[in-house]
Amino acid sequence: MVRVKNRYILVQFMCNNRSETEALSLTSNHLASFLREKIEKYYGEFGIASTVRLHVIYFNEKTRLCIIQTRHGPHRFVTSILPLLTVADTETVRYRTLYVGATLQQCQKFIARYQQEYVNRRIGSCNGQAQKDRFIEEVTKMKQI
Repeated sequence: MVRVKNRYILVQFMCNNRSETEALSLTSNHLASFLREKIEKYYGEFGIASTVRLHVIYFNEKTRLCIIQTRHGPHRFVTSILPLLTVADTETVRYRTLYVGATLQQCQKFIARYQQEYVNRRIGSCNGQAQKDRFIEEVTKMKQI
């Protein structure tokens, strides 16, 4: 027996017309159907047939991070199409592929490191201890995978 190998693609959304604190009105179902539609447009029936197992398994509106699960091999369709897209549903966004991993656990480790670096960068710009504490509290309240 041969096991099915998956790839997990960690994507960050960069919104052009929103600040970093505003949440997106996008859902994981809308995003998955949008990606399938664009894969069909660029790769045709072969592309859509090979990405049948495309799932958005994690989507956080606040951090704008998303984990897309797909099979090994057709994951190249997803990673090659992301730089071409500029819209997600009704939002104008840019997609940034942060990490492509073989396991969900490795993606979680990468997210933890990435968010720690983000906190370290942002906390330096805070004025006063109260503002730093409030920022750390907001970050720790975010949804976990």
